[in-house]
Amino acid sequence: MGDLTNQFNFIMKKVILLLAVLVYAINMNAQSAKSSIEANAKAMQEAMENGDAEKFGSFFAEDAMFKPSGYEVIKGRQGIVSAHKPMAGSGMKLEIKTDEILDFGDYAHEMGSYKVYSPDGQVVDHGSYSTLWKKTDNGWMIYRDVVSTAVKPG
Repeated sequence: MGDLTNQFNFIMKKVILLLAVLVYAINMNAQSAKSSIEANAKAMQEAMENGDAEKFGSFFAEDAMFKPSGYEVIKGRQGIVSAHKPMAGSGMKLEIKTDEILDFGDYAHEMGSYKVYSPDGQVVDHGSYSTLWKKTDNGWMIYRDVVSTAVKPG
């Protein structure tokens, strides 16, 4: 009976160790997604502030879809870049505040809020967003992006 108990204890220790390593690996991947996405958000803000719509758009996957409030879905990176050129070219500033990032392995979901400032510092738009990121060979890219303004029409 003693050998059987020792074998069971040995196996249980191995299972617990394996579970601990697995939990650690999952947590490290989640931190990696979170830190990468937050860094991308910061770089996107800087690109917009610098008037660089191409750099801003480089964070969208080639097959991305962007749904701005009140408009049809814009498909593809180049369409998204074109849609943001007027904003980037007019000296607008974008402020992004991430509220949560949920990591699902090769995809991550981000929710947050945004503000758009005119060149003179006035808030001209604000609202919330829901973004699905996709892990690619080039890092985390926006795959789907839905923006909802809180500014009432009129």
